[in-house]
Amino acid sequence: MRIVGREAECARLAGMLDEARAGHGCSVVLRGEPGIGKTALLDHLAENADGCTVVRATGVEFESELALASLSELIGPLFEVLRELPARYADVLMALVPQKIDDSPAPAVAGGGRHAIYAATLALLTAAAARRPLLCLIDDAHWIDDVSAAALLFTARRLLADPALIVFATRDVPEFDAPGIGTLRLEGLNEQASLQLLARNANVPALVGARLAALTMGNPLALLELPRVLPLESAAGLSELVEPLPTTKLLQRAFAASLVSMSTRQRQALLVCAAAGSAELEVVARALGALGIHLAALDEGTVSGLVQITGRTVTFRHPLIRSAVYSQAGPGERWQAHAALADACTSPKDADRRAWHLACASVGPDEQVAAALVATADRARRHGGIVAQAAALERAAELTGEPVPRARRICAAATIWSAAGALDHSEALLDQAEALAGDNVSARIEVLGDRAYHAVLRGRTGDVFDALVAEAAGAGPEDRLAAGRVLSLAMNAPLARWDVAATLEVCTKVMTLTAPDGHPNPSFPKGAVRLALAQVLAGQAAGAELARECVAVCERHVPNGACAELAEVLMYVEDYDLARRMIDHDVAASRAVGDIALLGYGLRRRAQLEIRVGRPLTAYSDALECAGLADAMAQPTTIAASRATLAMVSAVLGRADDCSAHAREAMRLCPDDLETEARVRYAVGLVALAGGRIDDAVVELRRADTVLRAVVEPAVVPVAADLAEALVRAGRPDEARLVLDRLDAAVAATGRRGRRAAALRCRALLARGAGAGPLFDAALEAHRGVDEPLERARTLLCQGQWLRRSRRRQDAYQPLAASLEVFESAEAKLWAEQARHELTVLGLRTVPSAGRPDLGVLTPQEWRIAWAAAQGRTSREIAAEVLLSVRTVDYHLGNVYRKLGVSSRRALIRQLGGSAELPA
Repeated sequence: MRIVGREAECARLAGMLDEARAGHGCSVVLRGEPGIGKTALLDHLAENADGCTVVRATGVEFESELALASLSELIGPLFEVLRELPARYADVLMALVPQKIDDSPAPAVAGGGRHAIYAATLALLTAAAARRPLLCLIDDAHWIDDVSAAALLFTARRLLADPALIVFATRDVPEFDAPGIGTLRLEGLNEQASLQLLARNANVPALVGARLAALTMGNPLALLELPRVLPLESAAGLSELVEPLPTTKLLQRAFAASLVSMSTRQRQALLVCAAAGSAELEVVARALGALGIHLAALDEGTVSGLVQITGRTVTFRHPLIRSAVYSQAGPGERWQAHAALADACTSPKDADRRAWHLACASVGPDEQVAAALVATADRARRHGGIVAQAAALERAAELTGEPVPRARRICAAATIWSAAGALDHSEALLDQAEALAGDNVSARIEVLGDRAYHAVLRGRTGDVFDALVAEAAGAGPEDRLAAGRVLSLAMNAPLARWDVAATLEVCTKVMTLTAPDGHPNPSFPKGAVRLALAQVLAGQAAGAELARECVAVCERHVPNGACAELAEVLMYVEDYDLARRMIDHDVAASRAVGDIALLGYGLRRRAQLEIRVGRPLTAYSDALECAGLADAMAQPTTIAASRATLAMVSAVLGRADDCSAHAREAMRLCPDDLETEARVRYAVGLVALAGGRIDDAVVELRRADTVLRAVVEPAVVPVAADLAEALVRAGRPDEARLVLDRLDAAVAATGRRGRRAAALRCRALLARGAGAGPLFDAALEAHRGVDEPLERARTLLCQGQWLRRSRRRQDAYQPLAASLEVFESAEAKLWAEQARHELTVLGLRTVPSAGRPDLGVLTPQEWRIAWAAAQGRTSREIAAEVLLSVRTVDYHLGNVYRKLGVSSRRALIRQLGGSAELPA
């Protein structure tokens, strides 16, 4: 039947479907109030999807807390495609499809399971689209569970070159946010279309129809439903509708009225169906039988069109009918219906439904039901269903009678809610848990640990610092390890303000609690890693020794960021090879399990390492991925840290505007975090120095240096030498000497070879006449002991500048040419411009390295793909890493080739200076 009054919307959707058939993937969100016609548009699109595979899923209000319920419905018809996927994807999804009804364990994707689900969903839908154009329809998207919604939105944003169209239909509510996806908003029908719809379905006089169209504001479902329950043969039938009402209220009134004439048995039967959600018909039948009701009791509902029995399912004509049936029932009737449904859920695949039905049928504490919900939460965890896991744990806590166990379950729920971004709700739960914990020390420590974690996420660890220290001090022998874990979070407060003494004090107490023998505790190696960091910051040689002792323990521990934390310490002490081994361990482990938090944590530190060892292009790729992951986690401190890293990478690459933009964003998110401030001001100052904006460089580098005054370790944020150089170039040699005196003292305390070389370079800049020569030679000799090619190139640049100004033009050429080669290879444009200028002054004509692209012409996504291709990765390998389809990777590569003026991967590798071996 032709849809009424939606010609423009139908044309737009038809156009998108044609684009999908042509291989241009797209997606859209239909938004509008209940009854506005979203489902009708989906039906119309499906009816006209000739030559396409059509798959559908519908969110159900009562199932929004069942992890992956909607995704399971969607992928069921794609079972044959699923079986052909690579094992790493098939294993993740196989347990979800309806055909698999045994009780075998779900794939273990704990902690980061959500990322694995995303990748597997993308792989499945793009594989299905490769067989035949795919139309994927998601109705009532605001009610689908969180991980299904996230996986489908993740996939929808990546369908650029796949023959697929994904359409989400949702009420216009904030619960379903779809950034990056276009919106088609549905409004009410105009009067003409409203009258046309009424004439098709009811015998309503024209004047009455016009009035009804105005009162319903053209809502199609209201226009269809109200004539069923109101006497509209004359205007008198509208007497109680004196003004426009919210459509939901109008429809609920209409649907409730249709229930009045039904018998008690018939209403009970409909109530069971409403409470059952999308459960199979046999489950509904068993539940009805337990209540002494035959399935035939649904006949009146089917005759009146309220429900429809299709195959193995019972569906309501509209979700508002389901809501009306459920809300019209009394509490006792609802409990009875849920209890019958719980008994009817006998299959292992219905374990989660059974647990929730039992919970809905419970009116007081019940440990058995609570335990069933804990098991449901664990299954949700394995699939990455964060909201489902948190909701199950919270309800389990409500059904727990004893105060301390209840407090612990509330804490567990609060932790997961915080991971889902619901920090306010999580903190409200912790208030309950604290009251329940009472004088139980271990429970109080657990609550405090969660509060500390929230403080870290909000960047306000100082708010709970005193409480953390006090609680840990009162811990008994049986709680020492737990107290140490909690207290270790307290180090973030003094560290955020670079208070080295307080950081060292906290970390020493943590080590005393968790590893009193002084060696890393295999159960909690982070305690030793953090003490090593504090000792290194304080300039204590014991820090490097403890860090190296932690290596083997961290590598054996379940990946949780300990290796990445340790890598940062090893980087400061210039053990770059070992630092890389630690970071690569955590990055590889996080990719294997899909843990996006751990992956972002590792990538940020690897980007910092790549900068130190002179590979800023590789650092840029890692920093971009890290920033994308941080945005997905939506935690201010994580985003700020990623932006600070991008600011530093941009500074080394000479991209001043990008550096400033990233720095501003980092400071906006964490304005009181001195650790972030030191790093971003150093980045902004460094790019100013490279660009010859000396006064700006002095201002920013001075601020960073002031913030870092309590840090002895000179390699943490290596600002001192750059500040000294800026001061020399600003004509302020006395101030430069004071800075260098402090740097020399720090180098003497720590033995950092790279910082010694930088200090000698600055001393050479201060020297007069021939006295600079031996200092430059000594600096270059010091550089030999540490892998910092960009720092060595800067020394060569300064030496070449001095030689040219000393009229030793022939001697100046070699260091200037050598520095230019390094800077161009690293894409350090501003330093390269300085070297090129010096060579030009010598009378040598130089041009930028042939064919080297400007990074600015590529989008971040294009850059990551281009750089991966330049390292020799295939499109399939790149797709797995950046979580795109192979077709979309090739689409982006096509854009890269066009923008850079190349026609092959061989040429791309040459342009980007990648590490791939070129075939002969």
